[in-house]
Amino acid sequence: MNKLWLIGITTGGHKQDLQELIDPIKDDFDGLIWTFHYPKDDGADYLESVKGQGEIIYTKWCNRLDFSRNHSLFQSHMQVGDWFLTIDTLERLSPDFTGRLKSICSYLDYSGVDGVYLYNKRLLFKVNEQTAFVNNPHEGVIGVTKSLELSKQSFWEESYQKNIRAEKRQDPLYFINHNFKYYFFHNTNHLLLGFENDEEMVNKRYQNRSKLIELIRGQGLNPFCLTSVEECFRYRLNDEIKECINFDKFLNDWYRYKILDQREGLVDSLDFSLFKPLFT
Repeated sequence: MNKLWLIGITTGGHKQDLQELIDPIKDDFDGLIWTFHYPKDDGADYLESVKGQGEIIYTKWCNRLDFSRNHSLFQSHMQVGDWFLTIDTLERLSPDFTGRLKSICSYLDYSGVDGVYLYNKRLLFKVNEQTAFVNNPHEGVIGVTKSLELSKQSFWEESYQKNIRAEKRQDPLYFINHNFKYYFFHNTNHLLLGFENDEEMVNKRYQNRSKLIELIRGQGLNPFCLTSVEECFRYRLNDEIKECINFDKFLNDWYRYKILDQREGLVDSLDFSLFKPLFT
């Protein structure tokens, strides 16, 4: 019988989160296939202890989430025909659900379904030769020939899944550094959020980003290194860089928070009407 794998990625400092996620459901899978980014810590030791028939893969972090997740597909025991459930460290699944997964996979095989989404997010897939993660930081899976939305199935209950990001990230301004970091990821698709139906605005955001990257690079700095970007924003501002910051809420929020030490008026929203340009 084909295997069922639980897969994910992590860095150091998340042992407790991994235990909370994995311990209740690990026995419902043939094993774990996890990408762990150096340096190793006790979280890696924990994963090794519960991997079952799986494998823990160690690599450097490179600002590409799709690249990290693809290690599970291309550098592990996973075979064509296997199923995998992909999950984030700050998500939780109920054993009431995972205990049924192998039966669900059998039903999906019978139905010809090879991709399952939960609230439009990637979840459960059958491996074929084309299967791969794509896009960064919000990855999708290619190679799917027939899919279904799990939340629309009669047996699905909301209690089967929980997102604990807000619970764990108690800082209400967490979104500022989060958006700023993703803004400078290689080949980022984070700028699409909130503007999926506004092609003109998406194009303007990416044009602004391309201009800013070239301006930072023109100062001899690495635009994909946040330390370099911060140096540019703190000490090397010119009128063109100010224009770029003025245009995008992610940049504007970060500058107010990090450089100006402001807190008022910073709202976790993609609505560009909720900020005013910094520079006149």
